Amino acid sequence: MSVVTLTQRFLAPSEEAPYSVRTVYIPPARLEVPSALIQQFKIPPERAEQLQHQAADARQPGTWLQPHTWSGAVVLLVCGAGDNRHAFKWLLFRRLIERNIAVLTVDPPGHGEFTSVPCTVDNARCAARAALDWLCNQPGVRRVGAIGISFGGNQVADLAAYDERVAALVTISTPVKLPPVTRMTIARESLGLVCLPRNLTLLRYQSLPKMWAEWRSMNGAWFGESLYEMIARFDTLNAVRAIGRRPKMFLHGKCDVAVPPINAKWLYEASEPERELLLVSQATHLSVILFDKEMKQMADWLAAKLVTSPSYEPIRTGA
Repeated sequence: MSVVTLTQRFLAPSEEAPYSVRTVYIPPARLEVPSALIQQFKIPPERAEQLQHQAADARQPGTWLQPHTWSGAVVLLVCGAGDNRHAFKWLLFRRLIERNIAVLTVDPPGHGEFTSVPCTVDNARCAARAALDWLCNQPGVRRVGAIGISFGGNQVADLAAYDERVAALVTISTPVKLPPVTRMTIARESLGLVCLPRNLTLLRYQSLPKMWAEWRSMNGAWFGESLYEMIARFDTLNAVRAIGRRPKMFLHGKCDVAVPPINAKWLYEASEPERELLLVSQATHLSVILFDKEMKQMADWLAAKLVTSPSYEPIRTGA
């Protein structure tokens, strides 16, 4: 018998639910398969041309979650490396929708259902801009924020640095510099999940089989460049500096082994006010978005910036 996860249940709302869910496909962003990959795998010219046509025409999958009493505030959510737009995000979705914030969650290139093109810095930048363009052209959108989880934080910080339509930014467990991920890193991260008392309390919300099913839904990613090099190229410290005085929150687990919490402190120190630093007690890299207290704090912060702040009309694409 298949296990229905909490995320799957949330994405299939009843008629009485106060929100709607639909799948969307962002118009093509002219993405590419790097020539270095084509040469590396000795892809024949005819097949290489076919792959390039597929990449150029590819539509980025997204899920649009909209409260019925929507005020026009929305966030663009970009997942981390090897993740997808849905896994383990049910609580994040719920707390944002409760605060009258709509969500567009997307699979970046090479991830989830968007594996027709590899993840590269150029592809990620183009796809993020296309998703923002799509959002800003939706009827009723008034104010846009962005949330990036782990490597997704590098992408949305870069987007916000060069596009003032992003009115508020949240990064979650985002690296400035990624330390080598070894078997010991994975072992220590896993040990934290099963040994830290606060992580064990998560079993009150969902069973181990449901959590395993969520984990199994994360199928890895197709990278066209080294993840370490991409993080360095995004240069997130300079990105948060370039954002200036627009609101920023840096959220990180205190027990994150994969991306130590010093990374959030570096981002906080590099940025100008208005800024917030939220370190989550006992949270690991994987569990940080599952703690309700901090997800409520983050959602309240975003609501203050996007919902109750003065109205804001985003700059329209091509304006």
